[in-house]
Amino acid sequence: MEFPQILSDVKRRPGAYGLDGGYREFVAFINGANAAHQGRLLQGFSSFLAGKLGEGENLYWSLLVAKISMAPHLVSSPDDVLGSNEGVAIECLFREILEFLEQRWPLL
Repeated sequence: MEFPQILSDVKRRPGAYGLDGGYREFVAFINGANAAHQGRLLQGFSSFLAGKLGEGENLYWSLLVAKISMAPHLVSSPDDVLGSNEGVAIECLFREILEFLEQRWPLL
């Protein structure tokens, strides 16, 4: 199974992958997958996200996803999306990473 399809399955059935379905756990899972690909999986992801925001290319991708998901509200940490905003951030995370991977996957 290709990684974009795995991500879709992880979102649909997080428990099957040992996850609780929270934003932090999805971020950790994606970081693990990136490590398994020697950092190539997410190479350029922060720039991709920063381009949508018009700022923040030097920021960590999980913070950029949080900022996109909560716009126009200010977000200073990925933890700002926990609680009632977590579902919105999770939807944004999967939408953004799948869009990014769709453009890059054949190249990896």
